Amino acid sequence: DGVRRQFTRKLQYLCAGELMSGARSWKGCGPRCVEYASGGYRLVVTTEFENVVCALHAFKKDGSRGRKTRKHDSDTAAQRYKEICVEYAARVRKQ
Repeated sequence: DGVRRQFTRKLQYLCAGELMSGARSWKGCGPRCVEYASGGYRLVVTTEFENVVCALHAFKKDGSRGRKTRKHDSDTAAQRYKEICVEYAARVRKQ
């Protein structure tokens, strides 16, 4: 529950346009994708699109793997990023 609160607060700050410490770049999902950590949990977010903050994936790190993120978690974030890119492009074309 504490992790959920921390991630919710981080998303609220991002939506308000405030910069936060603790963000690490996330490779494979675009130039403005970052990862936030809280304990053994991770939140992958992109702020690439104008006036939009997208939480791509939240997951628990597998402690037995050390620093390496599971491929499933990386693939999930990448797939969601691609889906959001398509949806955002369709919305921009309609305007």
